[in-house]
Amino acid sequence: MDSYFIFAIALTVVYIIYYAVIVVQDLYGKKGTDKPGEEIFDLDMEDTTEESIDVSENDTGFSIGNEKYDTENFQPASEPPQETDTDQGEGAAQERFEQLKAKVEARLEDTEPYLSDPLTAEEMYKAMVSGGRLDGRPELSWKPIKDKL
Repeated sequence: MDSYFIFAIALTVVYIIYYAVIVVQDLYGKKGTDKPGEEIFDLDMEDTTEESIDVSENDTGFSIGNEKYDTENFQPASEPPQETDTDQGEGAAQERFEQLKAKVEARLEDTEPYLSDPLTAEEMYKAMVSGGRLDGRPELSWKPIKDKL
């Protein structure tokens, strides 16, 4: 026999003996000596009463119950200057953009483009309908795939 079956048979015999002992204890064991299976908690809600506390808010602070708390109003030290000429601001923003673009382009490296002539969904549909021929593009070769399932 395989070792697995020997283990399964031995385990089954042990379980049968265990459950037989438990059933005999339940039937012929001493009655009334067991501990109660439940605990009893005394929840006397009449002794404890909770009172609600009023909380209110106003412009200068808030109050909890009879105590009042004042809050400080935070005012910024200086307001940012407002630009009156938007053309000057846009010109400065464009100039900063050009400077950042020049810095980034200086760090770029030359690479070989991969899939340099992609097709959009509409162009792909037109190519499928026309058999792979599009204006100004090389002819596409189509290989139909059949589902073998």
